[in-house]
Amino acid sequence: MAARVLVAVAVVTIAAIVVLYLSIIRSQGGPPSDTPWVVPFVAGYEVLMALLLSASLLVPPALRPALRGAASAGLFVLGALAASSIGLGDIMVAAFAMAATVLAVLASPGGRTWVTLAVGAIAALAILLGGFQVAWSHVVCQPTGQSGGSVAGLFGGSAYDCNNGVLTVH
Repeated sequence: MAARVLVAVAVVTIAAIVVLYLSIIRSQGGPPSDTPWVVPFVAGYEVLMALLLSASLLVPPALRPALRGAASAGLFVLGALAASSIGLGDIMVAAFAMAATVLAVLASPGGRTWVTLAVGAIAALAILLGGFQVAWSHVVCQPTGQSGGSVAGLFGGSAYDCNNGVLTVH
């Protein structure tokens, strides 16, 4: 019962974070972002973590640590990366997911449990980091005007300039 409450609180909180995040981004106004895939990726990843937590209530006990561990790791790392915006909320949700993960591990102790937990966490982090690499790498210049900036990447970032729709990467 405690795990269900922890998961439910986490899922509802993730939904609120996504709505708040998208509302904040939309209310900022101004020209479109040069990296238009970042916001949809972050929102989609948050929804994926909520779906994993929800699914953990429906699967056999042996699979619960993997799903909850994946959500815990993904939300915690996303929270650390997004510390200046939605990060604190993600870290708080990760704490609920971690508590539910601990309960799942205690309910199904053994080596296999730890292996599935690690596989789930590694998969979630691979999706997060790979998704960010793709989202950050997709720079779109507006047809008129000038902009520029830098993008992060797993293997180093890069700087770019947009000049009337032409992208120059440095």
